[in-house]
Amino acid sequence: MSKVIDCVAIGEEMMKEIIQETEALKAKGITPGIATLLVGDDFGSKMYRGQVEKFCEEAGFNYINENPAADVGEEEVIKIVEKLNNDPTVSGILPLRPFPEQISDSAVINSIDVKKDIDCFHPFNMGKLALGEVTFPPATPAACIEILERYAREEGIDPKDFFEGAEIVVVGHSNIVGKPAAYLSINRNATVTVSHVFTSIKGNLAKHTIGADILIVAAGKADLIGPDLVKEGAVVIDVGINRVKVLDEKGEPVLNEKGKPKTKTVGDVSFDAVKDKTKAITPVPGGVGSVTNRMLMKNALKACKMNHGLL
Repeated sequence: MSKVIDCVAIGEEMMKEIIQETEALKAKGITPGIATLLVGDDFGSKMYRGQVEKFCEEAGFNYINENPAADVGEEEVIKIVEKLNNDPTVSGILPLRPFPEQISDSAVINSIDVKKDIDCFHPFNMGKLALGEVTFPPATPAACIEILERYAREEGIDPKDFFEGAEIVVVGHSNIVGKPAAYLSINRNATVTVSHVFTSIKGNLAKHTIGADILIVAAGKADLIGPDLVKEGAVVIDVGINRVKVLDEKGEPVLNEKGKPKTKTVGDVSFDAVKDKTKAITPVPGGVGSVTNRMLMKNALKACKMNHGLL
């Protein structure tokens, strides 16, 4: 019988652990802190910023929000980053993208102190990740690994044994999720294949995915993975978040009270069609995203300890 992994419960358990660790640091006179950098008022970035602020308050972190206007110059944004680099109350800096067109992503990211780069945006930290050295793993792919490790323990399996030699197929090769998820898996001695949209275009996706013991899907395409692409008994981690129209039995859009099509959030995996074929699967919504922000906070705790000579 397939197990739907309760990622919300995992996130809540992690928060309890984070609060305990934060209280232990506070007993030493040290308080972790996160600063977000939001340029302008991008809706998605503002939503994410709000979540970070909420979790910081819950865990007892310091929180700073830097929010210059959308027409600010790049030089001024760099000065803000440098100020945060030098602020001892800030353990980690989280730039919220997209930036306005006059501001270069790389210019901002490269100006962040690598010891405060808690979402692994800086090339230095990404390079360390690729080399298998200790760094801050990007929050979303790290959440995938955290979920898998906790699932393994629940099944009575040592996470080390769970990963070593396992056939892991990552669907998606973005710098944000796909590539780092592959690095994190390789660093645990898994056998890793990275596939992506061009694999699918060539008609070769199935021959990779149906061999996967663990399938991590982060392609950003609703219903990309159906039961024909999943091995019996696989563990499936669905990272995708897609908004799609709600359809009736005839395949027609269902309208809301304003006469506009209703929408819902789905992943990249056709959950209902796939779940009974899997050994375990994460849902969307209520899946990987429930753990992602907690991973960011774990990185901030690590940065805090590093910056105070405790690691």
